[in-house]
Amino acid sequence: MTFACFDTSFLIDFLRGEEETRKIYRGLKSKDYNLATTVVNVFELFRGVDKHGKIKSEEDAVRELASRLIVWDLTIDAAERASRIYTDRERTGTIIGLNDCFTAAIAASNGCQRIVSLDALFDRIPGIENIPY
Repeated sequence: MTFACFDTSFLIDFLRGEEETRKIYRGLKSKDYNLATTVVNVFELFRGVDKHGKIKSEEDAVRELASRLIVWDLTIDAAERASRIYTDRERTGTIIGLNDCFTAAIAASNGCQRIVSLDALFDRIPGIENIPY
């Protein structure tokens, strides 16, 4: 199985209707990728909705999008991987935010090496390939 994991930046742009994200989504689907995201990314989407004033239509859009994707949970294995990613990046002076460490670790724990994101920082994580859009 080949997976692609959508980061929050992609999901936000997708929800905003940006055509490039639609093309990427359709392209990956046509290549039989299993499309996924993480519970951390869904949290960030809901956080954005709450931060800008809870609007039911936006909450519904987040729920609808999440229902169309595989949503991976944070497990003990992923938490351990996230800690290693964060510590390794900290040692090299290229710190990555905790949520991004969790996203990469959760994806990797589920056999996914490709993260679709505007954030090139995922390329700094061994075993992860960033697919920019």
